[in-house]
Amino acid sequence: MCTTISPGVEPPRALHDPTLPVTLYDTLVPLDHEEQYVPNHLDADGTVHFFAAVDVSNEPDGGDLAHELRYFRAAQTDDGRLVHDAHPVMPLDSRGDYAFPRQTLETMLMDGDLDNAQELAYQTARSHGLAFPEPEALPALKTGVDYAFEVGVGDDGDPALEAVKRWREGAHDHEVRQPIAQYGMSEEAARDQAELDDVREARGLEAALNLAESMAVSSGALHDGRADPRFFTDGPPDPFTTNAERERTLDGDTQRLTPVEPDAAVATFEERFEDSAYHLLQPVDPTVNYSFEVMPADPWTLELTADKWWLEANGHVGHEGQTLKTYSLESYEWEREIEREIAAMDRENLHRTYQDEGLEAAMRRAEGIAVANGELNAERADGRLFTDGPPDRFTTAREAELVELDDTLVGEPLRDITNDETAEIPGVRVPDADEPEPGSWDELVAQQRDRVEPEREQHYWQMHYRPVETPEGEPLGTALFVTEFPQLPPDFDDYIEANGMDDSVYPTEARTLEMAHFANADDAHKFETEFRSYLVPGLLDGPELAPEVAKLEGLSGEWEDMDYRGIVDYMSSDRTVVREVDDWHLHNPNAEREVQAQFETDISDIDR
Repeated sequence: MCTTISPGVEPPRALHDPTLPVTLYDTLVPLDHEEQYVPNHLDADGTVHFFAAVDVSNEPDGGDLAHELRYFRAAQTDDGRLVHDAHPVMPLDSRGDYAFPRQTLETMLMDGDLDNAQELAYQTARSHGLAFPEPEALPALKTGVDYAFEVGVGDDGDPALEAVKRWREGAHDHEVRQPIAQYGMSEEAARDQAELDDVREARGLEAALNLAESMAVSSGALHDGRADPRFFTDGPPDPFTTNAERERTLDGDTQRLTPVEPDAAVATFEERFEDSAYHLLQPVDPTVNYSFEVMPADPWTLELTADKWWLEANGHVGHEGQTLKTYSLESYEWEREIEREIAAMDRENLHRTYQDEGLEAAMRRAEGIAVANGELNAERADGRLFTDGPPDRFTTAREAELVELDDTLVGEPLRDITNDETAEIPGVRVPDADEPEPGSWDELVAQQRDRVEPEREQHYWQMHYRPVETPEGEPLGTALFVTEFPQLPPDFDDYIEANGMDDSVYPTEARTLEMAHFANADDAHKFETEFRSYLVPGLLDGPELAPEVAKLEGLSGEWEDMDYRGIVDYMSSDRTVVREVDDWHLHNPNAEREVQAQFETDISDIDR
C-alpha cells in the first residue's frame, strides 16, 4: 500500500502533552510512559477513548489517594491541535492496580462497545462519589474553532460589539475578543450584531468577518495599515482571508521563488525532523531523503514503511510512503511484544543493509519485503518504489528488470506466421518406456516439475505427526501434517542450531496442511521418508508437492492458517486432532500398484 501526503503537511509527529498520561502516535495510538500499548477505541469522528491511571497524590483534593483511574478522550484537529478531556472513574492503590472493573472497561473499548463502557464508568464513579457526567449528557469533545458576534460592555461602560473566537487546546478552553465598535445605546449594537449574523447565514463566515473588519476600521478599533493583517492574532489559523491580507497579496506574475542553497536545504530538513517520529537516513541529502519506520496504522496493527521526503519550491515538505509489511497486535500482551520485536528487527535489518551496502541495496531489500507481503506488485509496469517527488537516488530491482527486458527486444523483428506454410505443426507426443506410470509418485512429481509458474519464495517448513481421535475419544491413528512458516528463512534449522530459540525469532504466522492418515506413527514415518526422497530443494519443495499428495489421499489439499494459539499448541506438543470417522481416510500402501493394475486392465480392454 502506497500513501502520499500532499505538499505542505509536516512530517507526522508523536503528540506529547504533559497533562496526559500517554503519548499519542500518528493515528492516535496511545502508549504509556513505558511505551506499552494502552487499550483504546478510535471512533468514526477520529476521537480516541481510553482509561488510564494518573497520580493524584500531589493534588489538593486528592485526599489520601495515590492514583485514580480516569476516562480520557483525545483528538487531533485539522490544524494540528491536540485536544482532550478526562473524567474520574475510581481510586487505585497504584498505577498497575487492576481492581474491578478496570479490565472490563478496557475490554469493552477494545470490542468497540463504547456506550456500555461509558455507562459502566459512570456507575463506578457514582459508587465512589466521583463526578462523572451521565453518558447521555456527556458533552462532545470540542475540536473546532467557533466564531460569534456578541454585545457586551466596553472599557468605558458603553455597549460594545465584539467578534469572539473560541477554541480548545489540550485540556483547556480559550477565547479571544476583537472589538468592532462602541455605541451609545445597546439597541444600536444589537442591530449591527443582527446584521453580521444575517450576512454570515446568507453569505458565509468570511463575508461576515470582512464586514466586521470594515466596521472595526471605520470605528477606529482596528487600523487599516496594521502590521499584522489578520483579524485575530491568537489561536489556530482562521479559515478566512481578511481585507488587509487580500490587499497585500503579491501579484503571482511578479512573485519570484529564491532557489534554496544545498546547505540551507539540509538545515531545513534537519529542523523539520528534529521532533519528528520519523528519522531520516544519514547523511541528510539536500534534495530527497528516505526513512524506514515502524508506526501504528491503527490500534491493532503496526506497519513497516519506507518513506520518501523532499522540499517543495515553497519550502513545505513533500512525502510519499510505501507500506512494506504489517504486524497484527490483536492478541495477548506477550504475543504483541513478539510482534513489536519482529517489526523492530525488520526495521533494524533495513538500517543495517543501508549502513553496510548503501541506499540502493536497502531499498531493493525493502522492495522485496513489500512484494513478499503483497504490498507491491512484482510485475508492475512502473518499476519505481516511489512515484512522487524528485527522481530517486536509487534504481529498484523491478526497474533494472524492465530495462533488461527492453534491451533484449531491441532489433528483434516480429515474425508473422499468419500465412506461413512452413510453420511447424506441434507433433503428437508418443509415450515411451521412460514415462512414469499413471497414478505413481513419479507421475505426480513430474507434473509438479513441468508446471510453468513464477519462482516461489522459499520458506522454512516442517513435517510432524499428530494423534487423531473421534469426538468420543476413541483413537483413530496418526495424521501427517506439513507446516510452513512464511516469516522464517528455509535455513532456519541452521540458525537455531547456532543461536538457539528465543522470543525474537518466535514465529507468529504459519499455515498447515493435513496430508495423509496412517494407522500409527511408524507408517507415517515411512511415508514421510518416501515423500522427502522425491523433493529437489529449490526446484520442488515440500509445501509445493504436499497439496497434490493430500488430494490423492482423499483429503482437501487446502492450507489452513494457524493463529497464535495454534502455533503455541504446535510448539508445546499439544497436538491431538479430533476427526469424525467418516473424515478418516487411512492410507493404502498398495494404492499405487492398484492404480497401475487398473491402468493395465483399461489398456487390455481397449486392445480387445
